Amino acid sequence: MCRLGGVVLTNRPKTVEKYRQIAEDLLMMLVRMEDALGGDGNSITFHYPNGSYRIIKEHRKVNRLFSRYEEIVQNLMDGAIIVQMHSRLSTCGPSKQHENMHPFTHGSIIGCHNGQIADKYIWQEMKQLYGVKPYSTTDSEAIFAAMSVYAPTLRPNGVQEVLDMLEGTFAITAVSKHEPNMLMLVAGSNPLAYWNNRKEGEVWYASTPSLFPDTLNIPTKTITKTYTYGKNKGKQYKTTVRNIIELDEGDGLYIRSHKKRVTIEKVEFDIQWYQYSFNKYRAWDDEWYTWEIEDTKGSQ
Repeated sequence: MCRLGGVVLTNRPKTVEKYRQIAEDLLMMLVRMEDALGGDGNSITFHYPNGSYRIIKEHRKVNRLFSRYEEIVQNLMDGAIIVQMHSRLSTCGPSKQHENMHPFTHGSIIGCHNGQIADKYIWQEMKQLYGVKPYSTTDSEAIFAAMSVYAPTLRPNGVQEVLDMLEGTFAITAVSKHEPNMLMLVAGSNPLAYWNNRKEGEVWYASTPSLFPDTLNIPTKTITKTYTYGKNKGKQYKTTVRNIIELDEGDGLYIRSHKKRVTIEKVEFDIQWYQYSFNKYRAWDDEWYTWEIEDTKGSQ
């Protein structure tokens, strides 16, 4: 499958040296994303506080993007607060046609997907009821078309409606132009993980912990694990791992950029299998969710 990654930054100027460091870390993460399960194209999307965004797509190997390093640095220096990245393993639609590459944009939504879904009935509903049509031949596009209709602001009740429509595998990242300082992450059957760098006011995310580059210097923690096979099966042992948090299936994060901090709001979505229907799906009331808020304060 594909791989996802990126970062949310505080909305304030940084030194040129810091921007160059972030650009290097993004490229090193993208190298790991491609090495893991990519290889059919890579993209980097920069989001700005005014709702504008810039996309770099390259259907060839990630080393092609190293020649655009200065462009990446400049996009960061111009005030990018969110970066979405995607490394593609194509299942339908050639990457040479860049419209088949992530992110997909519909209405107010700009998003990336890792997985594979059945999109036939979603598109039937989008076309018949709303006149929304695909511009690519990639199944992932249907997710963001549906979000543009049912979740244009990415509020949880609308997102739940879209998740109820999905049959297949997914992890999703998305930004709405209605709230351009916020990145939404949703882990389905495919994984997502994040690291909260409180000192620098940054939240990094990727599909799996192994994708976070060593250049981030993530601190470690000691955890207790249990042997699951062999002569020591059932016994516990301690091991040291990087302080990266892995999301469970159904976990959602709303990560917001502020001037002096990045906040994380956590929500649990209902992930189930549903038969397709052309009826409008039930919208959950926002009060059904329990929200937790975590601050990431930037260094002064």
